[in-house]
Amino acid sequence: MGSFGHKLALQLACISARCLTAPACACPVEVMGLHFAAPLGIAAGFDRLGRLGRRAGALGLGFNEIGSIDLGAITQLSAQALSPGAARLGINLSLAPDISLAALRAGLARAWPLADYLTLNLIGPSSAALLGAEQRPRLRQLLAAARTEQQRLDRPQRRVPLAVKLRCLPGQVPLELAELLLELGYDGLLAAHDPGPPATRQRYHTWQDAAQQAQACAQIEQLRRLCGKRIALMSVGGIQTAEHLQARLAAGAELVQVHSILLHGWPWNVQRLLAGGRPA
Repeated sequence: MGSFGHKLALQLACISARCLTAPACACPVEVMGLHFAAPLGIAAGFDRLGRLGRRAGALGLGFNEIGSIDLGAITQLSAQALSPGAARLGINLSLAPDISLAALRAGLARAWPLADYLTLNLIGPSSAALLGAEQRPRLRQLLAAARTEQQRLDRPQRRVPLAVKLRCLPGQVPLELAELLLELGYDGLLAAHDPGPPATRQRYHTWQDAAQQAQACAQIEQLRRLCGKRIALMSVGGIQTAEHLQARLAAGAELVQVHSILLHGWPWNVQRLLAGGRPA
């Protein structure tokens, strides 16, 4: 969907957050030390600068992950991003290979007081170079520095969990990177099962294939076997029905994010999903 359609969908979401009554959710969850009113939330890329922000809770969603945004561009966030609301607020931060350790620490320090949790994004174009074998020492250095900064910032009365977003495609389940996150003590791993933009209608329909849904669930199961309960698992990519949502949760994901469904009939499709029905 083009930028106009995206802007329209986001505008509808903002209007709906003021007008709709949130559907009752009987499945709140405790994840990464945080209480989420529902396990379903918005993936980064839909509400990049936080126009909807925590007000996504009025739609029945448990969280809204805004961004992705550069570590040095936190000041670009919308004022609405800081408005109160029932949804947890995550900030998705791009991690580039050439960022200095000082800039990494400074960016995390700016984002820390604004968010309920932070996600370092390793699937964007700017971070692709970090995933090569020759860059593994640099990746370890950056991830270790981020964890050290998180520990420095956290307080007994306020702790902000830190997660990492990794691509999780057929034959490319990031088990080695998951082991690194476990070693460094990260709070969460967000598995992205879709190859990425553009979010075309054809790809939206492709995700309706039961085999593709089952494959994403198998990837989550594989990560859960490796990670046990030592790290929270989140899943994003292709969620369109209540059955898809429940399958990801049954496979071991604790939180599930949606994106494309927000662009096709928002907000009514998500309300149907939360209520257990199928999208229109």
